[in-house]
Amino acid sequence: MYSSPLRMARTTALLVAAGAAAYAAGDGNLYVKVLDSQGKPVAGATVIVTSPTQIGGARTVPSDKDGNARFIRLSPGDFKVQVSKEGFQTATLTALEVKVDQTAAASIKIQALGTATVEVLSTVSNVDATTVTTGTQITSAELETLPIGRTQLSVLNLAPGVISTLGSSNSNPTLTTGLNRDNFGSGGGRNNTYLVDGVDVTSPEAGTLRTTIAPELIQVQDVKTGAITAEYTARAGLFSSVTTKVGGNDFSGGLTLDFQSPSLQNKVGYGKYDVGERSVRDYSAYFMGPIIKDRLWFVGSVQTIKDEYTVKLPSGESRTGLNEDGKRFFGKLTWQITPIDLVSFTYNTNPYELNNLSNPGIVTRRASKTEQGGNRWIAAYSHQFSDIFVDVHYSHHQEDNKATPLYTNAGPQNNIVSLLPGGLTPDQAQLGNSAAMDLRVYKKDLLRADLTWLLNALGNHTIKLGAQSGEDSLTRTAGISQGVAYESFDSNSYTWGGVPGLPGGQVKSQRTRVLGAINNTPSLKATAIAAGYTPTGAGGIFQSSDFNAYTFNEANPVGGYYGYRNNFVSSASSTPKQKTQGFYIQDQWQIGRFTLSPGFRFDKYEYEADNGQSLFKTDYNFAPRIGATYDVKGDGHSKIYAYWGRYIDPIRLDMVRFTGSLQASATTEDVRMFNTWITAINRGTKGSVDAVFVDKFKLPKTDEFRLGYATDFASIYSFEVVGTLRRDFDIVEDWDIGLYSSADNLEGEARGLYNMGSAVTNPYASLSTQQKRVVDYFRGLAMPVEYFAGGGFTGAQNLARAQAGQLNFALANLPGGVRKYKTLDVSVTRREANNWGGFASVSLVDGQGNSFSLGNADYQGDVAQWDPRLPYMNGKLDGSVDWMAKFNVFYHWDMGLQVAMNFNANSGYHYSASEKVGTRVLNSAPADINEVFKEQAGKYRTPNFWQSDIRVQYAWKWNQKLRSEVYLDIINLTNRQEPTGISEGLNVRSGITTIYNAAVAGTPYQFQAPRRYQVGFRLKF
Repeated sequence: MYSSPLRMARTTALLVAAGAAAYAAGDGNLYVKVLDSQGKPVAGATVIVTSPTQIGGARTVPSDKDGNARFIRLSPGDFKVQVSKEGFQTATLTALEVKVDQTAAASIKIQALGTATVEVLSTVSNVDATTVTTGTQITSAELETLPIGRTQLSVLNLAPGVISTLGSSNSNPTLTTGLNRDNFGSGGGRNNTYLVDGVDVTSPEAGTLRTTIAPELIQVQDVKTGAITAEYTARAGLFSSVTTKVGGNDFSGGLTLDFQSPSLQNKVGYGKYDVGERSVRDYSAYFMGPIIKDRLWFVGSVQTIKDEYTVKLPSGESRTGLNEDGKRFFGKLTWQITPIDLVSFTYNTNPYELNNLSNPGIVTRRASKTEQGGNRWIAAYSHQFSDIFVDVHYSHHQEDNKATPLYTNAGPQNNIVSLLPGGLTPDQAQLGNSAAMDLRVYKKDLLRADLTWLLNALGNHTIKLGAQSGEDSLTRTAGISQGVAYESFDSNSYTWGGVPGLPGGQVKSQRTRVLGAINNTPSLKATAIAAGYTPTGAGGIFQSSDFNAYTFNEANPVGGYYGYRNNFVSSASSTPKQKTQGFYIQDQWQIGRFTLSPGFRFDKYEYEADNGQSLFKTDYNFAPRIGATYDVKGDGHSKIYAYWGRYIDPIRLDMVRFTGSLQASATTEDVRMFNTWITAINRGTKGSVDAVFVDKFKLPKTDEFRLGYATDFASIYSFEVVGTLRRDFDIVEDWDIGLYSSADNLEGEARGLYNMGSAVTNPYASLSTQQKRVVDYFRGLAMPVEYFAGGGFTGAQNLARAQAGQLNFALANLPGGVRKYKTLDVSVTRREANNWGGFASVSLVDGQGNSFSLGNADYQGDVAQWDPRLPYMNGKLDGSVDWMAKFNVFYHWDMGLQVAMNFNANSGYHYSASEKVGTRVLNSAPADINEVFKEQAGKYRTPNFWQSDIRVQYAWKWNQKLRSEVYLDIINLTNRQEPTGISEGLNVRSGITTIYNAAVAGTPYQFQAPRRYQVGFRLKF
């Protein structure tokens, strides 16, 4: 009546010993040592392993001279081990669990003489003493036991060192040793790796998970959080690999009905933002079994989900948004052609629709919708040559994404920016309809071959080597609904510089480009002079401070006063590509108590424009990953381990699109001055490119060092402590060549930022000591013009192209840009015994740095005030926490009742005083010039967060084949509704309650959702 859950070691160390088969299908290993009654090795014993999850039937290996029998490439699950030899009793070991990328080990003693079968109880260690990779594995039993969401992203939150309760988004969990904030002010990682049966389903542009399968299909979800070995390409973030079920020799299946409704939710507390009423209908069914017993198995499923969210806006309006309305289809065939040949094929697709009406910060007229689809499949073949295994697989991932406005009756999009102390309401700030008009098709194709060699020479080796070749592409047809999108001012008194100056936004960020356009366009320069402005720079050019008195006071007919526009010119499709080639070699060498794991990866990348032109090729990037463990007592129950490794983080297709969209839709970004539109950025038009790769371009990298200790005790407990040092460097951004090649332009930014006037009206000699210090520092940020050489042009030529409007940016590394992390993770796990089990972990974190760029245009490199070399940009990383704690525990009664609980807590996340530029949230420069040389980043922190969730479940059998389960989840058991997000600056966030105005800095804009209830029913056979 009850299926034992939670037998995994929560912070277990992982072993990869199966090459591509493990990579593609999530296999594990089993080592058996056969001993006689005196503890001496027994050679020639017959060792047989069987499991309901293992296609091909029983596997048999004779023990070698040392009594060892090694099994690799076993499907995860519970195995039975039987050992026999003439003259000895037969010994049987049951319920030995094999996990993905791990090695289960057991020593079995067989007695001389007799024929009776002796049942041997499992006393397997809770510690894998041979490996360094850390992580968590969540089995199908746990997915049905714990109060977690029915998505792979929800499961990630069970892993120690993984966090998601940050900012305005919980959609993409990340490592505490990784960047947990993007430049849109949202929590979440952008450099994770997500696999489903070996298919990389990570979005090649956003770096997020875009493919979800029904949880009933999951055999195990493997979450790696550090010390990842060389056979995995692996970005610098967490690594999640889902292995789906393969079928079995018996037909089985099930139906799941999962419900949530507004009537199962507590009310929002006084003064809190109305988080809305959620209605979820999630139905799934699966069926699996044999086509040919032991030879050909199948799995199939279908799932439908409709997730709606009704919110009440500050105006009193109620509306229902669509989080998801989709269907998920899945099919898998596994064919053991011969005992040494295996073929598998997996296919899944999940078309769905959503809109943003559930976001109370979006006014109704601004709503947009997204339609998403695509197909993913993988074909794999494995062959065994004695102690050598060969694996080949080909995978394809396609993702279609179309965004359009829901309404077109209120005119073009027009964002209103303001310096009003009380900020603007969403209704005041968001005029017109959404500008969304975008069609994207992503494709990822990968061919991979691996070889695994089991070698006995000076110890035991598992040597793996492999090669891969792939192509990622992004076909985009971009547009702007109603042809134009504006950013306007709420007042006609804002000035280029001085007082009152400009609100944060596009005009402020584009001043350097506008200045360049005026100086390089004779007609514009003449217009400025005719308007009464005098150029004071050398050679008769305008400096930024020359326009300090310019007032933006021309009325915009669709609201406010003209500032900026994004203007649509023409439509076209563009398909830039990223091509990859790589190979690796990895050994796991066991010699005595030591296990050495030297591994080396080599990957190179080529970026192609939409016309097939090669834009940039990297050399092979060398990524060593080296680990070592020491079995402290020699009994496999405790270990000390160390690891050093490097991860190469290839830039995503959004940056490739900057350089490779030569035939794309054409748009201009313009600023309104002197009653004319001045083009700051020209995209897609003939004769212009958005960016070039500089010749010295390097891919971003992360170096990681780990030192840990693990042991088990009292037969059911394990303890682990691990310290980690990580460093992100060679961070990439797009640069404004005209700004950074000129110390004078950089000085102009400093003068404008701190109202120092021009070099003519207020010369350097007249500045205060602190003003001189700031000016000198900004001038020192200038880069040699040859730093921007690339695309077949010298740096000087690229500067001239930029000044002529033929080039917007250069993709280059950020000097001084760095992120550093120090963490200490401690965990205790209790295997199930006496009807209960669980785990607990605590993480201490120190995240420092000066950049949260992941190559997605966060204005570092565009505007000097966000340069990572500036002292005030340094400090605690936005999105980082100081500590985190989590635990889960379960208890079951033999009559079928079961209770489980999850608890999560953290210190609250660090954030900086910020301003909003378009859709981005960027650190503000200190208002006081005396604070420029003091660290300012991350100096604020949101309140502590904690939440507990429980699941109560009851299971019963109808007969030997048919059984049912009902469950009730109570999310946020204590109904805690504390702030989880604090506004970083004026008008950065929006929304009003009875006591809060989130447009004001330091005000809560997001709260924990009130207690809610979710019910479900399962029928299994």
